[in-house]
Amino acid sequence: MLCFNAHTHYKDKENEVGLRNNFIQSFTSIKDAQLQSSGIHPWHINTLDIDACLKDLSEVIDQIDAIGECGLDRLIDVDWYYQIEIFRKHIELSEKHQLPLVVHSVRSYPDIIQIKKQSKCTQPWIIHGFVGNTQVARQLISNNCYLSFGKHLMKGHQKTMKALKEVDAQYVFFETDDDPKISIKEVYQQGAKLLDVKIEQLIEEKCQLASKMFPKIKVLL
Repeated sequence: MLCFNAHTHYKDKENEVGLRNNFIQSFTSIKDAQLQSSGIHPWHINTLDIDACLKDLSEVIDQIDAIGECGLDRLIDVDWYYQIEIFRKHIELSEKHQLPLVVHSVRSYPDIIQIKKQSKCTQPWIIHGFVGNTQVARQLISNNCYLSFGKHLMKGHQKTMKALKEVDAQYVFFETDDDPKISIKEVYQQGAKLLDVKIEQLIEEKCQLASKMFPKIKVLL
């Protein structure tokens, strides 16, 4: 049974269909990636020619299944308003090409929600690596943001685990992100344990959810 991995930096592993992050500054056509996303990570903003990267991103739109990861990070030494400016450009591309947006958010969930409301966008956003409490999770979901749970579940982060159990499961995904030591099946096992469901049921539910957002998956499952 194939597991859907909502955000990974590595090629698809056995029994996995992953949305693989492919940074635009080093973008290459990845034959072994069944799904891929691309964008400008906020960590890299100060080191890149942004206009050139955005142009490159527009040119590979037909090769990708989502925009990002992109977003906002209050812990990095990058001008806050510049981060917002670049993030908005990704939102514009997401809307123009009708592609989901993969969002990196560190200590910025209220800002993400505010921008989501202001943008009046129609495309779904995936908040990758969600960590937070139930209240924040529900606020994001009420604004059509999907939450992707991963390493913080594996680390036993109590508020995040509680949030997983209490939010609408139709807005939940699972991921491995950039950790090569974690398998997506292990994340599903942890999720199934917390939700008190069989892992096979959870895998099937998330594959169905992913197929609605990424129709291409239907031919892969």
